[in-house]
Amino acid sequence: MRQNLIKHTNPKEHLNLIHTMMDFFDNGKPQVGIFWYDFKHNSLFGVKKEDADKCIQEKGYGTIAKLHKTYWTKQHYLAVHHNDTSSIFYIETNYTLIPRGRIFVKEDGTFFVTVGEWINGYINNEKVIDQDKLRELLIDEFNLPEDFIFKIDFHWNIGHGWSEDIEL
Repeated sequence: MRQNLIKHTNPKEHLNLIHTMMDFFDNGKPQVGIFWYDFKHNSLFGVKKEDADKCIQEKGYGTIAKLHKTYWTKQHYLAVHHNDTSSIFYIETNYTLIPRGRIFVKEDGTFFVTVGEWINGYINNEKVIDQDKLRELLIDEFNLPEDFIFKIDFHWNIGHGWSEDIEL
């Protein structure tokens, strides 16, 4: 039996692989980040996160420096490049048409998740969101405390995003 083995002769490549794998390591610490919610399958996708204790606090809040729009655009181009016609990133070009949210941590260590009006259960006048199931997913995925709160902001409503000319 012949085995095809690849020797890791490039230390830089090896370190890059190790660094990539670290993203999958769950150290149990609470995390902040972004996500999209697939209510049909009760699952999260497009999750980007980092440990809350490593995020930069600005104006009393901390989160990751990744925007939904930027992340979606990159994933869309990757799906098109790979002709992955089954990917939601390929199918849907507008990142705002799918429920999404962002996890923040305050300076005092409390967490909140910003979401749109969709959190109240309705999309296109149809009851589709189970807030308790979403809460469980977020607790599991981001290691959040159970007492985090949802904050509704129109920016995360279906079809809305940041205005290009808004000043933060």
